[in-house]
Amino acid sequence: MNDDSPLNTRSNYGKSGRLADHILPSSATMIGVCMTVISLAHLIPKQSISSHVNEILAFDSLLFLGSAMLSYFSIRHPVKAEILERMADVIFLIAISLMVLVVFIISFELLID
Repeated sequence: MNDDSPLNTRSNYGKSGRLADHILPSSATMIGVCMTVISLAHLIPKQSISSHVNEILAFDSLLFLGSAMLSYFSIRHPVKAEILERMADVIFLIAISLMVLVVFIISFELLID
């Protein structure tokens, strides 16, 4: 059996197709999405929850930034890659969950008005 076999039980760190290779561009894209939604949130009437949405999205963009940075560092430092990539993954999942919560809040606000 060769080393590229999917049945190989050794770690895939240092090879192509790592999770960090997917987290990095996705996190960067999601930072842009957060900034766009912050801009669009100004269209919601001011009496609503839009100021809280902006604050949550600003925090969310920081989480995505942290995930992107950890992902980048895991690519650059193969010795610590496994732990950095795991941390990037957890932070990315928290940030994407927070983004879904914000989408529900905005949708609810738009339905009420």
